[in-house]
Amino acid sequence: MNPFLQLGENFFRHPGMRLALIGSLLCVFVLATGCEKAPVKPVDITTNDLCFRCRAPISEIAFAAEFITKDGFVRKFDDVACMLEHARKVGKKNILSFYAIDAQTRKLYPAEEVQFVRSDKIHTPHNGGIVAYKDPAKADDIAARFKAEKVTLDDLMK
Repeated sequence: MNPFLQLGENFFRHPGMRLALIGSLLCVFVLATGCEKAPVKPVDITTNDLCFRCRAPISEIAFAAEFITKDGFVRKFDDVACMLEHARKVGKKNILSFYAIDAQTRKLYPAEEVQFVRSDKIHTPHNGGIVAYKDPAKADDIAARFKAEKVTLDDLMK
């Protein structure tokens, strides 16, 4: 009989060896599944933060926004226009998600969940003239008041 086959048969007959093999396989499985990246989440924007693009302090939270790159970096901006300008430079394909502050509630939402209103009559920190609202009725009201247009993130990225 082949000595290697005999060694294999003896290996699996010994209960301690079977247990060692099962334990080793379990460790490999746990390590392989435990190495997944944690989901990337937005980070609250505060007045202590600096705009990533222009380095100005974020003093008016109502106009702030941020995006998260695919490699997990959160970049905060004091004006939606600053975010858009930097996003164009980085490239949309390198950005995982966009977030904007609701100008009314001052809460951060995914950009797909807000309505953007754009007008040169709306004064923002860097004169981008863009504000975001979660409530569509509020966005309609602001758009009517400033004779502004409602736009999506895709419209703004063009």
